Amino acid sequence: MIKASEDLKFKLINLGLILMFALPLFPTNVKPYIIVFVGVSVLIGNIGTSFYFDIKKFLINSSIYLLMVLSLVYSQNMEYGLGKLETMASLVIFPLIFALFPRRYLEDVSKNFYKYITVYFFAVVLFNLVSFFYHSLHYGKTIFIHYPTVNRIAQGPYNIHPIYLSIHICVALLFSFFILRRLKSNYKRAAIIVLDILLIIFLFILLKKGPVIVLAFVSLIFALFQRNKKVLYIALLVIILNVVAILSIPEYRSKFAELIKIEHVDSGGTTSSNIRYTIYSIAIKKMIESPIIGYGIGDNKDVLLEEYKKESQILFNEKYNSHNQYISFMLATGIVGLLAFLFFISYNLVYAIRYNNQILILLILLYGLMMSFENILEREDGVIYFGFFIGFFALLSYNEQLNKDIPKSKNLEN
Repeated sequence: MIKASEDLKFKLINLGLILMFALPLFPTNVKPYIIVFVGVSVLIGNIGTSFYFDIKKFLINSSIYLLMVLSLVYSQNMEYGLGKLETMASLVIFPLIFALFPRRYLEDVSKNFYKYITVYFFAVVLFNLVSFFYHSLHYGKTIFIHYPTVNRIAQGPYNIHPIYLSIHICVALLFSFFILRRLKSNYKRAAIIVLDILLIIFLFILLKKGPVIVLAFVSLIFALFQRNKKVLYIALLVIILNVVAILSIPEYRSKFAELIKIEHVDSGGTTSSNIRYTIYSIAIKKMIESPIIGYGIGDNKDVLLEEYKKESQILFNEKYNSHNQYISFMLATGIVGLLAFLFFISYNLVYAIRYNNQILILLILLYGLMMSFENILEREDGVIYFGFFIGFFALLSYNEQLNKDIPKSKNLEN
């Protein structure tokens, strides 16, 4: 049993974690204070005991950020570089917080695992429902058309780009798979399934094909993890039904049809696929010119813009970023930075596999695939959640010493 003072310390940490999982419900200007609260609660949790800091974990998980800081040395555009480092600070803040996390509270945190992911699931559901019905009062039936746009520009401190809201929905649906597996009541399962259907509808309304494809793949992997033919057949049926829905909806059908014929954006039209194809073609050329250490966090965007000006006026006018996180790291820090980031991902993935931490495996796959078509770590709506989720769930499977404090129940399965 935890003593009274220890109980209070854990309650502070627990409250901080609950607030983090409920973060989608908070305005942008409040989120930094919640992160600070979590950090302070972890520091308080260390009071009265021998100071614990996992330097190895911290250096591995923050390596890409530390390399980006070093890249300022050879960056000319310091203002842009410092701005990017501020935005991406979660890549060093959360590794620091979880490297300091008191080991004696791991068992208590693991017991609340399902409570945390349930909070996030309902937070995402509530955000979408409130946003949708609030704006429907103004737009009426046309809200189905305007929903992606109003989320991006008409919600003040709650503004969120459709791609990041789509990612929230995908993560919430992933969490719901584990919630459903845990629930015993058929009524509660039915309620979660109904909410899942609502989230899938919102995902379709947002009209982003990348997250839909990634979610289908991750859902199939989850079904395979269960080693249950019934679950696998259900997953395949749901995927087939979604494919049918895509083919039946003209807007979605045209979105996916882009993948059949991909051309240079100036000659083939401004589709998202053509834009990315052209960006990648230009970015690869620049990567080859400075492959080892890149151009620096301050200049990687400027390098692209200079090349856009020569090869595509459309891309130059819109000031597009690389639309691929791996390419962005290559441009900023070269192969050194990319390898550091891939090592960080691989390190956490290996331990997740070793300790059967299925939710971390699937999160790494989900975010890893999302990063292949979006710079999700260069906006706060992406990097905060990535940094927190990887750090939190990896906390439960990092090494044998930490794992001893976790209930011996196949790590998060029961």
